[in-house]
Amino acid sequence: MKQAVYDVKGMSCAACAVRIEKVVGQLDGVGSASVNLAAEKLSLSFDDQRVNEAALTQAVKNIGYELFTKSPDAVETDGPRRESFGIAGMTCAACSTRIEKALRALPGVSEASVNLAAERAQVAFHPETVRLFEIKAAVAKLGYTPLEDTAAEKDEHQQRKNREIRSLKRSFLVSLVFTIPLFYLAMAPMLSFVRLPFPPFLDPMSQPLAYALTLLALTLPVVVAGRRFYTRGFKSLLHLSPNMDTLIAVGTSAALLYSLYSTLRIILGDAQGVEQLYFESAGVIITLILLGKTLEARSKGRAGQ
Repeated sequence: MKQAVYDVKGMSCAACAVRIEKVVGQLDGVGSASVNLAAEKLSLSFDDQRVNEAALTQAVKNIGYELFTKSPDAVETDGPRRESFGIAGMTCAACSTRIEKALRALPGVSEASVNLAAERAQVAFHPETVRLFEIKAAVAKLGYTPLEDTAAEKDEHQQRKNREIRSLKRSFLVSLVFTIPLFYLAMAPMLSFVRLPFPPFLDPMSQPLAYALTLLALTLPVVVAGRRFYTRGFKSLLHLSPNMDTLIAVGTSAALLYSLYSTLRIILGDAQGVEQLYFESAGVIITLILLGKTLEARSKGRAGQ
C-alpha cells in the first residue's frame, strides 16, 4: 500500500469531507481515505496497481469537487501504519482541533486528522515508536473516549448517541418551559408602547424582592437543565483549552452572578438593584444553545451513519 496526499478544492463544511472520504474509500484498491477540511487535503493509502490518479480525480469530480496533483509533501512509500477509530465526547471544532494537536505531538505519529461530524480520528504512525493503545490513551487523557471498531462497540456507540439526543431533547423542553415565563416577566414591564397583563404582586417597582426571587426561581431549573455546559466548560478552562461550552458557562455565569449581587442589594434595601437583573439573559442563552445542540446531535448522528 502506498501513501499520498492530494489537494481538494470546493469543500465548504464537514459534510463535504465525509462525502469525499466515503466515495474515494469505496474505490477498488483504496485502503483508507482521510480528508482534512481545514487544510483541504486528502490523505490516501492505496494500491497503485489497482487504482490510478485519473480514477481518483474523476471520482472526486463526479461529486462536485476538484482533486489536484499530489502535494509537495506527499509520500509514496510503504510508510507508516494507518488506523482509524471512533471518539466520543467531542462538542465542537475546538475539541477536534485539540485532539489533532495532541496526537501530532506524539513521537512516531506522522499524521492525525479528526472528523468532528463522523466522530472519528485517522492516524498514521510508526509502530516501532508508538503503539495504537498509547495513541488512544492520549485521547482519553484529554477527557474524550476512544472507541473500538467492533460490532458491539459500534452498536453501543449508536445507542449512546440516541441516549444523548433524548437527554438533550428533555433538557431543552424543561428549559423552554421555565424560560418562556422568565422571559415574559423580565420583558413585559419594559414595554412602554403596549400594556401586557402582569401580576401586581410581582410588580418590580412596588415588589422588587418578590420580583427578583421569582426570576431566580425560574432561572435555577434552566441552569440545572444546562449543567453540562458548566461541567464541560469549566473543566476545559482548567485544562487551558477553552471551547464553546466554556464560552457559554462563563457568559451565563457572569449574568447569574451579577443578578445575584443585584438581588442581594434589594434584600439590603437598595430597590434600584431591580433594574440590573439579568436572569433572563442566562435562561434564554442556555435554552437556545440546548436547541442548537439537540439539532446538532441529530445531524451528527445521521452523518456518522
